[in-house]
Amino acid sequence: MLYYASNGYPLPVAFSKAKAKKKVSGVNYDYLYELSRVLLLNYFGLKGKTNRKKVISFLTGNTKLILPSWMDEQLRYLIDLDNYLKNLVKKKTQWFRVNRILGDEDKVLKSLELQDIEFIRDNDFNYVYKITKGNITKTKEFTENKVILQDKASVAVVEALRPEPGDVVLDMASSPGLKAELIYELTQGEISLVLAEFYMHRLSKEMRLLKELGVNPSSLNFIVQDSTSNSIVRVDKVLIDAPCSSSGTLSDDPTVLITLSTKEKVNLFSRVQKAMLRETFNIRFKKGVYSVCSIFPEEGEMIVEEIKDRLVKTGLPGSTGYPNFSVGNLCTRYFNFIDETDDFFIAKFKGMDDER
Repeated sequence: MLYYASNGYPLPVAFSKAKAKKKVSGVNYDYLYELSRVLLLNYFGLKGKTNRKKVISFLTGNTKLILPSWMDEQLRYLIDLDNYLKNLVKKKTQWFRVNRILGDEDKVLKSLELQDIEFIRDNDFNYVYKITKGNITKTKEFTENKVILQDKASVAVVEALRPEPGDVVLDMASSPGLKAELIYELTQGEISLVLAEFYMHRLSKEMRLLKELGVNPSSLNFIVQDSTSNSIVRVDKVLIDAPCSSSGTLSDDPTVLITLSTKEKVNLFSRVQKAMLRETFNIRFKKGVYSVCSIFPEEGEMIVEEIKDRLVKTGLPGSTGYPNFSVGNLCTRYFNFIDETDDFFIAKFKGMDDER
C-alpha cells in the first residue's frame, strides 16, 4: 500500500491495488484500511529511508505525527496545531443527506435505523446527518442512491450560494457533481445548471452520476472548458469550487501529505485559482461563491484579497477566515478539529449585475 501511495495514488486506490496484489488471510480489511490511514499520517515521523523500514518503524510503535517542515511552521501561526494534529489521527466523521429526488426522507431514515445505522441531525443544516455508528455504504439505500455521503462543509458551499428557483448557475469546476445535485434538489429542479470541466472523462463520469442520482437532464448543460478562459457570457450565480491542494482532506486521505512535502503544489494551484477568479469578472452575474478544500491562506484569503471590495459575508455558521488577513472576517472556514468536517474555505462576492 505504501508503495502505491508514495507513487501518487490516493489511499482508497493504493489500498485496493495492494489488496489485489497481496491477499491477506484472517484479517479484517476495514481494520487494515484504518491501520494504513494512520501509517500514512505518520509517514514523515517514521524512521528509515525505505518503505519497508518505515513500516517496521510503524509496527514497532516508533511513531510520531510530523508534518512537512514548511507546513508545520506555517500552520503553527494560524491554528491550534496540537489540537489539529490530535484530531487528524481520529477517524474522520462521515456526513450524509437523503436524496429527496429518489426517496422520502422519513422513510429512508427509518429504514437506516432498522439497519443499525445511528445518526444525529445537524443543527445548522437540518437535512444533513452525522453518522455515529454503522457502515452506511452497506445499506440498500446507499446502493440505490437514496442516501448521499457528502461532507457538511461541502454542503455549506451550496448554502452560501443560495440557489433559487429560476436561477441559471455556472459551476466552473463541477466534477464530481454532488454540489450540482444538491443545487437541483434545493430548487426542486427549477434550475438551469451549466457544468464545466476541463477533462472530458471527468465530465462523462459526472453525467453518469447525476443520471443515477435522478437529476432531470433537461436542467443540465455540460461544457468542456478550461475555466481560466471561460466561454459563458451571462448567468445569475457562479460557483468556483476550485481545484486545490486537497490539504483539507488529510484526516480522510493522508496520501496528500506526501504530495505536500514541499510548497510547490500549493503555489501551483494558487495560480490556477487566481486565474479562475479573475476570469469570473468577464461574466455578467449577480452573486458568486469561491471555495477550496484547503487549510492554507494561499488558496483562500490571499486569493480573494484581490476582490475585497466585492466580498460579502457568507451567512454561514463556522469560523471566520484567518484574522491576520484583511478579508478574514468576511470569509468562513470549517476545520476538522472544530467542526468535524474537511478543512474548507468559503467566500461570497457580488457580480457586476448586483450592486447591493
